[in-house]
Amino acid sequence: MVIVEGRTNISESVFIEIAREAMHKVEDVFREERKGALSGLTRIFTERFAPQITVRKSEPAEGEEGVGGVSFEVKLSVAYGVRIPEVAQKVREKIITEVETLTGYKVEKVDIVIDRIVKPEEIQEEKKEKANL
Repeated sequence: MVIVEGRTNISESVFIEIAREAMHKVEDVFREERKGALSGLTRIFTERFAPQITVRKSEPAEGEEGVGGVSFEVKLSVAYGVRIPEVAQKVREKIITEVETLTGYKVEKVDIVIDRIVKPEEIQEEKKEKANL
């Protein structure tokens, strides 16, 4: 077997997609765990106020062994009534697990900025708008 040398470079957009998918998994967990507590609120993150994800990555220096590193800043809008520290920690953990498992990159940090609380009536409006499409 011949081993061919070369580098694999993963684009920032791939890291963003992985982070989005990880967040959907967190949302599904909350939906299952909180059926009573969030009655009527089917989403902790809303599509109208989609998360903004920024990625900074670093590659090992030329000739250096090891993996690259990646840092995230995730700006979220969450539904009123969720426990923000709990949501932030679950999002952080899921992003780290997914990114490290799928890419081999080391996640250096995941900063989470909650930039908006979405009230239940806004979520109901969003559902009505979707139903009318």
